[in-house]
Amino acid sequence: MNILEITDLSAKLGSFKILDNVNLNINPGLNVIIGANGSGKTSLLRVLAGLLPAIKGQILFEQNDLLPMKQNDRANIISYLAQHPKVHWPLLVKNLVALARSNIRESKQQTKHIIEKTMADCNVLQFSEKRMDQLSGGERARVLLTRALAVQADLLLIDEPTAALDPAQQLSMMKILAAEGDKGKTVLCVMHDIPLAARFATNLILLDNGQVTATGKSEKVLTSKQCEAAFNLAFADNGHLVL
Repeated sequence: MNILEITDLSAKLGSFKILDNVNLNINPGLNVIIGANGSGKTSLLRVLAGLLPAIKGQILFEQNDLLPMKQNDRANIISYLAQHPKVHWPLLVKNLVALARSNIRESKQQTKHIIEKTMADCNVLQFSEKRMDQLSGGERARVLLTRALAVQADLLLIDEPTAALDPAQQLSMMKILAAEGDKGKTVLCVMHDIPLAARFATNLILLDNGQVTATGKSEKVLTSKQCEAAFNLAFADNGHLVL
C-alpha cells in the first residue's frame, strides 16, 4: 500500500514555526486537509514536495525517506499542483500535458497513449489543439490537473483544486481526485470548501496552528471540539455550518 508516514515534522518561515511536530499516517484514498487561514495546510504540502525545508522530522512514503531525496528522484514519486498555478507561455494543451512525461524513459507511443488517456479521463481532449491562453480559468485548472495526473505518481499533492471554479467544475474536479484515490493513489488535498470536502474525502485532516488536532471520517472530525475551536464555528457532519 502507498502509505505516507509523517513523524515529528516541523518547519519554519523565518523565525515563525509553521508546522509543529506533525504526526500522520495517511493511507491511499482522497485525504483532505482543512483548517483556518494560516494553519499550515499549504506549508505541509510544500514541505512534502521538497519546496520548503523541514527543521526536523521524517517523511516516509512506501518506506522511501523523502526529506534527503534529490528533487529529480522525488519527482518520480510525487506530483504537486500548487494553488493558482500560472502558465507563462501560449503552449498548446497537448504539449503542456506532455511535459509531465519529459523526464520519463519510455517510447513515444507509450507517452502518447498515457497523455491521451489522462486527457480523456479529465475531459480535456477537446482542448488538445487549443493554446492555454485561449481557455477559461476553469478549463486551465482542469488541464493543469491533467498534467499533474499524467506523471502517474503514487503520491498526489493538490492545493485548493476547486478555488474559483463554478459548482459543476468543482464536482468534476473532485470526482477526478476521488477516482485517483479509488485506484490506490495517495491523494493529499488542501481545501477550504468544507461541505465539498465532507462529501468526497476518504479521510479528513484538521490542522490548527501548525499542528494536527483531528483526523478521521468527516462526520467525526467536523463535529469534534477541535474543529469548532479551529474555526470558532460549529459544523454538521455534512460540512454545513450549524447556525
